Amino acid sequence: MKKGKLISACAFSALAFGLSSCEQPKPEMKSADFNYMDTSVSPSEDFYQYANGQWLKDNPVPESESRWGSFNEVSDRNNDIIRKMLTEASAKTNHPKGSAKQLIGDYYAAVMDSTGRDEAGIKPMLPIWNELMNVDKAGLATLIAKHHKNGIGSMFSSYVYQDLKNNEKMVVYTGQTGQGLPDKDYYFKEDEKSVETREEYVKHVAKMYELIGESPEKAAATANKIMAIETQLAGVSMNRLERRDIQASYNKMSYDEFKATCSNFDWDTYFNAIGLPALDTVIVSQPAYFVGLNNALTELSMDDWKTYLGWGMLNTLASKLSTDLETQDFNFYSAYLRGAKEMKPRWKRAVNGMNSKMGDALGKAFVEENFSAESKARVNTMVDNLGAALKERLAGLTWMSDETKEQAYAKLASFTRKLGYPDTWKDLSALEVSRASFLENWMAVNRFEFAENIDKFGKPIDKTEWGMPAHIVNAYYNPTWNEIVFPAGIMQPPFFDPNAEDAVNYARMGAVIGHEMIHGFDDQGAQFDSEGTFKNWWTADDKAKFEEQTSALADQYDGYEVIEGVNVNGKLTLGENIADFGGLTVAYYAYQKSLEGKEKEVINGFTPEQRFFISFAQIWKGNATDAFLRQQVATDPHSPTMFRVNGTLSNMPEFFEAFDVKEGSAMRNENLVTIW
Repeated sequence: MKKGKLISACAFSALAFGLSSCEQPKPEMKSADFNYMDTSVSPSEDFYQYANGQWLKDNPVPESESRWGSFNEVSDRNNDIIRKMLTEASAKTNHPKGSAKQLIGDYYAAVMDSTGRDEAGIKPMLPIWNELMNVDKAGLATLIAKHHKNGIGSMFSSYVYQDLKNNEKMVVYTGQTGQGLPDKDYYFKEDEKSVETREEYVKHVAKMYELIGESPEKAAATANKIMAIETQLAGVSMNRLERRDIQASYNKMSYDEFKATCSNFDWDTYFNAIGLPALDTVIVSQPAYFVGLNNALTELSMDDWKTYLGWGMLNTLASKLSTDLETQDFNFYSAYLRGAKEMKPRWKRAVNGMNSKMGDALGKAFVEENFSAESKARVNTMVDNLGAALKERLAGLTWMSDETKEQAYAKLASFTRKLGYPDTWKDLSALEVSRASFLENWMAVNRFEFAENIDKFGKPIDKTEWGMPAHIVNAYYNPTWNEIVFPAGIMQPPFFDPNAEDAVNYARMGAVIGHEMIHGFDDQGAQFDSEGTFKNWWTADDKAKFEEQTSALADQYDGYEVIEGVNVNGKLTLGENIADFGGLTVAYYAYQKSLEGKEKEVINGFTPEQRFFISFAQIWKGNATDAFLRQQVATDPHSPTMFRVNGTLSNMPEFFEAFDVKEGSAMRNENLVTIW
């Protein structure tokens, strides 16, 4: 998800009552993966294990990963294709300058040059490092602007995006940033694991400073100073749950009013340096943070700020420098925090990094060879069918008034969709990339993207833009454009297979489509109207009923223990849980419409409805390390995969009927939640 955009990206968001069915499956159609199942487990007790138990036993987390599942399988297959493209592009040095092949070929070559990177050590960083070490207070704002252009986030963030309450206008947002630990709460929780994590973080910071030449004693002192400053700033920050409150994060101020909240920083110089010399308003995501920052600017010395900003630089750039720094970065962030046992091969690390930094060029090359018009057409039909099914579901809601339903119909009717890839590819010809330095290439891409973002200020909104590259295995809903987006990368097996029966494709790709649609009606998306404006369209009574049911869903997920002593955060994951539940429900009814007029075939002893639910559960098959699960619960708005299955199905009467799940069974929620 791009910084600043209120896009609900799933880890994975016309309207006639009749539904058109997808074309008939081919004779050799694929069904659910029955060999993945463990039928010794009752589907009424643990459907996730029932559908996936054998796969879970046969597929432990690889040493280089912290989790392993369907998304990894698709990403690995896509990455093999991308690696071949990159290898071919990097083998030649005569590609036209500014062409996609020149950009991705030279970037990849620089990343893969481990010998050159190790010989250079921290030399590529020294120009901006020395500039920081020599800065005085008068030059601080200019330096922070330069850091932000280069992709080094420190002290605060700023970007241009739509005004949520006047979404035809592109305005400036600013907010908190600069914590080395994953969330504010990591700095303050007093349980044994949290205390240990802070201790390990300080050790990691010290080790990084030793690697760039500081003595162990000085490195330890530096690390403790950094921890103290980060803790001070974390104390005036919002945690992830608090940041889900859109209203609390939308604080429009006049420019003068904003400057007064943090008068110890030279905002005029900063905004002028990033290309925004004339502002009248700023939308401040966390006002209390800037009050605290203002105090810190007087309480901390310039040497303190250099130490803090230096760590922000080193922490950001470590993986773009020498192997020893990259390895230490892995040791804390991937091994300790997420449980991976070894680093991915360099080529995989290169592809993962290039997915975000060279995504448009990679996406273009990917879809030219790996995405068919047939797949796009079939998915487009599925979107039609799910939209129609959702309208029927809305019409049948007993808890919502006709007045609010009319607004919901209008929102559904105004959904726009993007499938596969952009109609127009971004012009990257002005981007400067060479084989000389991975770090400089990385910063060059950041400068290009930062300038592109700043250039949007005050200009008309280009709704043809995409929020993620075309080859990425993901999808998203953008509330301010009221659009659902499905890149080509996710329209691959096992999510979508043109040779699979409808039970499989509706349960998997259909659930993804439904998930993104329902994001338009989850606890956050439901705060945006049919025009994408942050505006209430509910009656007070309907909103209260909606919140009663969503609160019950949050309570349900609060009760799920992931590992001993660690439970799902039902409020943090609420939007994704609503989307999972509503999305699968809509996909189920769209699938039922596709069966009309057809004989219901039993395959391998399973009815079409049973195969639908098995196929859904199998798309979420996955193993994860305890460390990964611990961090996921603390920071990720998505529930762990087992609860994305069992939590969703335990509220679905359609599932109970398909598998004869009796009252009192573990897979049947005692107090059923009904939302969409």
